[in-house]
Amino acid sequence: MNLHRHRTIRALVLPVALCIVPVSTVAAEEVAWRTDYNRARQEAADKGLPLVVDIGTENCYWCKQLDLRTFSDPGLAAYLNQRTIPLRVDAQRTPALAEALNIQSYPTLVFAGPDGRILGVQEGFVEAARLRDEVTRTVALVVAPDWMLRDYQDAARAATEGQPAKALSLLRNVVEDGRDRPVQTKARQLIQDLEQQATTRLTEAKSLTDRAKRTESLTQLTQAYAGTAAAREANQLLAVPAEPIDEGRARLARNLLNQAKEDYRTQQFSCCLDRCEMLTARFGDFSESGEALRLEAEIKGNPEWMKLACDQLGDRLSVLYIGLAEDCLKKGQPQQAVFYLERVVMAFPGSRHADSARTKLSQIQGGPTRSVDLKK
Repeated sequence: MNLHRHRTIRALVLPVALCIVPVSTVAAEEVAWRTDYNRARQEAADKGLPLVVDIGTENCYWCKQLDLRTFSDPGLAAYLNQRTIPLRVDAQRTPALAEALNIQSYPTLVFAGPDGRILGVQEGFVEAARLRDEVTRTVALVVAPDWMLRDYQDAARAATEGQPAKALSLLRNVVEDGRDRPVQTKARQLIQDLEQQATTRLTEAKSLTDRAKRTESLTQLTQAYAGTAAAREANQLLAVPAEPIDEGRARLARNLLNQAKEDYRTQQFSCCLDRCEMLTARFGDFSESGEALRLEAEIKGNPEWMKLACDQLGDRLSVLYIGLAEDCLKKGQPQQAVFYLERVVMAFPGSRHADSARTKLSQIQGGPTRSVDLKK
């Protein structure tokens, strides 16, 4: 699939009616082709599903082969009907659309999001199995997985119940892959709302003249809105010098900084960031926290190091999820185990942990293992 042709279908409002070759009544195992472009676009937008557009001509040999050998596959047909809006276009009868899409040969399959943005193009004949993979990747770019929807719903509930820290943790997981699914757009908006709440709380805490109450308010802010810009500023405000230096705490700070430096030297950036954040949060009154901030800034300022840190964090998270799944199996909870293993497969495709999770899923579900590329 060519994912570099990010053009928006410009034929959204073509002044001419799109006349498509009529098709017979669709049986249960056949593709339910739409024949009206504008209606198909509207249906895709309403349902939040991708479009699969089959563009061909009446006398095209390989177009007919695509029908006979590919779209006749019952499994593929069912998947297209359930997870996409399939649309068939005769390029000879609607040349304006084919021209707008810069179609050079037939058949050509265009995969587009519900907003009309092209996600990929397949030129020429393709077998059913390969097309199923292409469509699966397109669906993954558009349709949010079940765990993502659940996390967003749990986050929204936590936000309304006064648990912003839990909500923020779930929301960051939802938006982590940087895509623009509808649920992720809502998640980013909710994150902004919680950031604003934290900023308001910080302003109120700063206005308190009673030192004890101010400290208590700032501490509550760092706990309730962990990870927000306001919480980080609150941590800095709390980092005031103590009366006499506690030698035990000073030793802990030194040890923690030494461990962070060793992690930095061995490029264990995820662990290094964890230790630096702990230093600044718990030992902000020591000079070691300043060194921790410098290490943290160097890592975060280097995109390659940040990617490595994310990969390391993904490894740790995968191990934890797999451990949870194994614990669920010991407790006789296979469905919960499947939930955790599927999160590993979806969140970290192509990794050795995903392969391990697939193997365990196969053992639980009693089917053969199957490698699926979910990166695209």
